[in-house]
Amino acid sequence: MRLIILMEISQELSDTENLLRDFISTRLTTVFGPEWIKQSGVTEDRIQQWTERMQTEKERLASGKLDERLLYFADFYNLHTLLKKLDTLC
Repeated sequence: MRLIILMEISQELSDTENLLRDFISTRLTTVFGPEWIKQSGVTEDRIQQWTERMQTEKERLASGKLDERLLYFADFYNLHTLLKKLDTLC
C-alpha cells in the first residue's frame, strides 16, 4: 500500500513539473517565437546537457514515444533559474 502511495506521489510531482515546463515553453514561444531558447539566457553548456539527456532517452526508448521539447530534459532547479532570468527579459 505504501509503495502505491509513493508511486502516485511521484507521478503527481512529475506531472506538475511537466505542466510547469509546458507553461514556460508556451509563454516563451509567445513572447520570443519558436527559437526562444536562443534568447533565454540558457548557456550553451546547459543546452548541450539537455540535448545529451534527450539523446540518451531516445536510445533507451528506441521504439517508444518521446516528447522532444528540450525543456523536458531540464532539471527542475534549472526551471527556477530560467524563470528568474526570464523575469528580467519579459
